[in-house]
Parts: sequence; C-alpha cells; structure tokens
Amino acid sequence: MPVDCYSIKNLVMKKKDLIKKWLNNEQLTKQESEAFEKLDAYDSYVKISETAKKFSAPDYDIASNQEILKKKLSGRKRITSKNSYRKTFLRIAAVFVLGLGLYFSFFKEYDTTIDTVASQKTTHELPDKSIIRLNALSSITYDKKNWDDERKLSLEGEAYFNVAKGKKFDVYTPSGVVSVIGTQFNIKQRDDIFEVTCYEGVVSVTIANQTKYLRAGDALELVAEQIKEKKITDKEPTWHSNKSYFQKTPFTRVLKELEWQYGVTVKIKNIDHSILFTGNFVHSDIQTALKAITIPMRLKYVINNKTVTLYKE
Repeated sequence: MPVDCYSIKNLVMKKKDLIKKWLNNEQLTKQESEAFEKLDAYDSYVKISETAKKFSAPDYDIASNQEILKKKLSGRKRITSKNSYRKTFLRIAAVFVLGLGLYFSFFKEYDTTIDTVASQKTTHELPDKSIIRLNALSSITYDKKNWDDERKLSLEGEAYFNVAKGKKFDVYTPSGVVSVIGTQFNIKQRDDIFEVTCYEGVVSVTIANQTKYLRAGDALELVAEQIKEKKITDKEPTWHSNKSYFQKTPFTRVLKELEWQYGVTVKIKNIDHSILFTGNFVHSDIQTALKAITIPMRLKYVINNKTVTLYKE
C-alpha cells in the first residue's frame, strides 16, 4: 500500500522529536528507547554523546558562532534524501554536542573526578582543605593542578560542602551555578530536581540569569522552572544520618530517591501518582526501606533482581 506524504512527514517529525528528547537527556519510555535503538544512525549518536563527555574545549563565543551557522544553513538548498538527511542531522548534532561539551568541560584541563555508586557515600578533601561529602550516585570533577588559582568544580547528583575561606568557590550544575566564599551548604541536582540549602554563611545561586542569595536556614528549590524558597531548621542534611526524610512529598519523588540510594528500578501498578508521603527510609537495608514506605501507604512490593514492583493490596 503506498504511503501518503502526510504519513511520511508525520514519521519524520516523530523521529526528530525522539532524537531531540534523547539529546536533551530526557527520560525515554520503553517503546521510545526501542524505537531509538532501531534508528539507522543510532551508533553515530552514541559515539557523539560519548565523545562529548571527554571533550575539552577552548574559549568559544556561542552566540556569534550560532549566527554564522544560521547564515550558512540558510544559504544551502534543502536536501530530502535519506542519506543526506542523516548527514545534515549529524552535522547539527555535532554542533549541539559542542554546546554540551562547552558546558560539561568548562575546565580546560580537569584531572580529578570523584564519584559514588548506589548505596555509597564518601568524603573528599579538596586541595584548600574544603570538605565535600557525596551522596549515593553522585560525582564531582575539578582541576586539582590549578585549584589555588580558581576554585570551581562540576557536580552531578547530591553533595554537602564545607568550604574553607579563600577565593570565590563555584559549583556548576546543569540547572545553575552556586557561588560562595566560605560556608556550609548542600546541593541536590538529580534529573529535574535542583535544591540548594545553606547551613552556614551566605551562598549565591544563579539560575537562568536570576541570582538569589541564601543565608543560614534558607533553602531554594527549582520546580517546573519556578523558583521556590523555604526555611529549614536542620543543622546538616538529613541524608548524613543514612536516611531520607520526606514531608508531604509526591510519592513518585520518594520512589526516585529509593532508586538512587539502592540502584534499583521501581515500577508501580494501580497507584495514584499524586499521593503525598510523609516519613523516611533507611539507606542500609532495602527490605526495611521498602516496608517503611509501603506499610503506611497500604502497599505491597515484590523484588526481582534489580527491579522493585509496588502494587495495592
């Protein structure tokens, strides 16, 4: 049966949306993941992504080069063949990856990476005696050789900082930059969650051209592109006690925290995603943790290797 032009256009648009979603590190559904892996250029996309993680870029004017790229692209004829479309996309993807590389490789020569796996926490001392404590599934990267000249690092995951007094101290995350002189604070950057809590001194948080100043007892959270500010009474992050605490928190976020702490995948059946949870779970035993979050909600669970399924009684 012949395929009409509308169907072809619709198929191309779906492919573009799928590729864009993957490049943006957005969560793919099982069907989307299977569809993406079947794309002709799948191996090329993966190689580009892996290269970006190792990329070390010189100073680069994104705005001016973007304008040059637009002019060059606008002067070319549109090509519709399958092979040409693939080549054109890979060129555009390479430029996109260059942008990612510029962000994630803001160090010209970084030489030190500290990371943790599921259920692991670690404490690391920086060259200036600043102390960083990493939560599970977290990572920091910094330039040890030039640390005395410029105190800056990148963070993925969650970490608590006790910064020694000295020059400006910058923490870069995908959502924003946190800057201090000497203080104690916690940053959580996981998926779409970004939280900064100040326990001592003052920190500045820059998000989308906005700068907020937090003092001891202040916390900031970025939710759905909206900045929410709140007060805290704790003297240190609750995860230091090897527990995760929640106060009227969406149950889906509780489950994400469980996944990060134990390195499992949690599936739910016939459970309302909007329900709120108040309580805590331990980081030392998954059975105890699951009982703590399922019994109050009148739920049952089954563990199969690294997959946990929750369902109603």
